[in-house]
Amino acid sequence: MDDVRKMKFEKDIVIIVNPNIIDNLKICVKKASPNEACGLLFGDIKEVQVIEGFQYHYIAQKFECFESDEKSPVSFLIENIKKLNEVWQNAAQKFNLRLISIFHSHPAGSSPSGVDHDNMEFLDNCGNRAFKNQIWTIMDAQNFNLNAYIYYNEEIMKIAVEINK
Repeated sequence: MDDVRKMKFEKDIVIIVNPNIIDNLKICVKKASPNEACGLLFGDIKEVQVIEGFQYHYIAQKFECFESDEKSPVSFLIENIKKLNEVWQNAAQKFNLRLISIFHSHPAGSSPSGVDHDNMEFLDNCGNRAFKNQIWTIMDAQNFNLNAYIYYNEEIMKIAVEINK
């Protein structure tokens, strides 16, 4: 596991999630337990003026839970490309939303594992712009703590998660 204490914090990016989506994340995690849950968060990105200059707010508006094709407490896999494309196109065409985060859970802890690091790096470099600098949200299956990370400039950085009441 990466040591969160040594991890940089990216202050210019915030992911905002409402309580209903948090509830859906928890349901997804409970359903997959004791294995990792996985899904996608869709929403919008807004540039917001702040005292220090600006921030990018990734505003989650829709969550889709996927059943992992790999039943494992240490990794997840989405191989059903047909369903993945249907969900993605539905979010884009019907709701005018874009992918803002890849979500998964850990049985304990909510910081990226070595497998997560490798997958984040792979997707960032795969050539598909939709995955470049992609936010990854990770929920602890024990206490439902949610953290978010981005792979940027060849390193993982933590970003703020705000629960929008």
